[in-house]
Amino acid sequence: MAFDLVQIRTQAEKKEDENHKFRLFLKTKCRLEPEEIDERVFAATRRVWAGIDCTQCANCCREVHPTFSEEELDRLARRLAMTRQQFIEAYLERSEPLDDNPWTTRTTPCPFLKDNRCSVYEDRPADCSGYPYLYEPMFVSRTLGMIERTFACPIVYQVMEELKKPLGFLRR
Repeated sequence: MAFDLVQIRTQAEKKEDENHKFRLFLKTKCRLEPEEIDERVFAATRRVWAGIDCTQCANCCREVHPTFSEEELDRLARRLAMTRQQFIEAYLERSEPLDDNPWTTRTTPCPFLKDNRCSVYEDRPADCSGYPYLYEPMFVSRTLGMIERTFACPIVYQVMEELKKPLGFLRR
């Protein structure tokens, strides 16, 4: 499946109102249980992901500021043979001090993105390894985040589009 990141963003902008209506439909009119919707999301994700090579895109690494737990910060500092403080000064800033992940990258693109690949892939934070979170349960309660991700991630955009008709959403 070929994709053009500019075209995906343009299409996501055009579909934003429709996606918010789809969100409302999922929350109020869809007759499926949340677990059934999750299963359909997972199936659509498998189909779409099979046709997209993330290393050809890497748009998430260009646009998203992943968060880091204290453990992830320490693990990456060790991997890069840096002290904790050196790692923070070079790459991170505080996000939400009381969060489980109180650190975020200072810059975009991600400083660990090299030739469209993650240079710390084996030790990347959970925020990165889980992205775009389509395999997480409770899709319906997370649709605002999914709508935001349609602008950056071709997989999320396609999954949202694939879900609409089979779930009974009639475009208006």
